[in-house]
Amino acid sequence: MAETAKMDHEMSEHNGVNIAGNGSPLSRQVTVALSPEQYERLFFQPSAPRRGDLAKRFGNPTLLGLVGFLVPYTSTILILCGFQGAVAPYSLVGLSGDYYFFGAIAMNVAGIAEFILGNTFPMAVFLIYGSHWGSLAYTQDPIHNTTAPFAELGGANGAAYNSSQGFHNVSMCIASFVFFIGTFRVNLFFTLTFFGLIMLFAFIAAADFSVASATSAADLAHINKLLNIAGGFGFIGLVCGWYLAILTACEAVGIPCPLPVLDLSSKVFPKKDVVSNTN
Repeated sequence: MAETAKMDHEMSEHNGVNIAGNGSPLSRQVTVALSPEQYERLFFQPSAPRRGDLAKRFGNPTLLGLVGFLVPYTSTILILCGFQGAVAPYSLVGLSGDYYFFGAIAMNVAGIAEFILGNTFPMAVFLIYGSHWGSLAYTQDPIHNTTAPFAELGGANGAAYNSSQGFHNVSMCIASFVFFIGTFRVNLFFTLTFFGLIMLFAFIAAADFSVASATSAADLAHINKLLNIAGGFGFIGLVCGWYLAILTACEAVGIPCPLPVLDLSSKVFPKKDVVSNTN
């Protein structure tokens, strides 16, 4: 009987399945023999993969964070570009639900999961941008009436209110630049996404600062043009983001995907193996 149990245990190890103490199978196919390119697709993390028990037991949260970001982001970019009669910023108010649930909740859940798995870079990205979506939802949700304190200062069209929004977008532009530097060791599509985000926030900030001084139809057209340009740069992240989402979804279910990820971790500041000669 002991020999039979030992043979069964060896067979289960050979087939890539580890039997836990409670008898439930734990799949190891995701964490065993990952190539650097596969790891980049899964975690967008330039450091070495985590191969501990948590990575074996838990699912990969990257797909959740990506799609949670892309759903409200796609609608926002299409509105900024003025498709189908959309008018920014008014049409953005209708996205408050997406900002709350897809952007804020889904991305923050994914960020916490990345933290548990020990993936610092995607954890920071998901939590920061998830919090941004939550902040945007709260500000634009009519139930909160955030422009009420500015009633005597021009309301939603005054310099006091729009400067606060402009400074927020400037701060997000700086945050995007910080992440942009970090993407140099991830993959090219991630780098292009954050380049688009930098320009997106920069032009939205410029539009915010221009609202208070708008006194003519030409000024309003200028503000609208700034928002259109912001949407144009945001389209870069839209295309790259959905591209990465497709790669991650295929990798999660084991579908062979010939699309390149254009890994940069081996090209930008590559880690050199240290060979020590011992006598």
